[in-house]
Amino acid sequence: MRIILTLTMILTMCFTQISFGQDELKIEKIDNTQLIKILNNSQLIEASKDNFLSVKLFIIDNGTGSAGFPNSEVSYNLLIAVSEIDEKPDQNLFEIGPFYNPKIVEWTSEDEKKIEIEIEYGIYKNRKTVKLKININELEIKK
Repeated sequence: MRIILTLTMILTMCFTQISFGQDELKIEKIDNTQLIKILNNSQLIEASKDNFLSVKLFIIDNGTGSAGFPNSEVSYNLLIAVSEIDEKPDQNLFEIGPFYNPKIVEWTSEDEKKIEIEIEYGIYKNRKTVKLKININELEIKK
């Protein structure tokens, strides 16, 4: 008798949880044109996660001919998403560019709250490098 009572209580709790666990599904069209462009045209190229920060690099093209060459090549901007590792993290998004043919050379970490990224870019015979310092609140070019 106890087994039947226990099973009845467990099943009742399971079905109650299922029936009250979901609300109606909602569909919403987003009208933010910048967000639409980013999500449709960006591609994750690198990511790093340590004990304090998560950094994700996305690349987004600036459109045909944006590199300024007659062959219609494109330049790119980098989107850098930075998030604390926490239940309610501070998060930021930075955009830097334009870069022609960017390549990530190296990731380094000064301490747990700062990351440096070295990026090489430019035409084949005249490549340049730039180092970016990233923390949760800012992105700066290291000189």
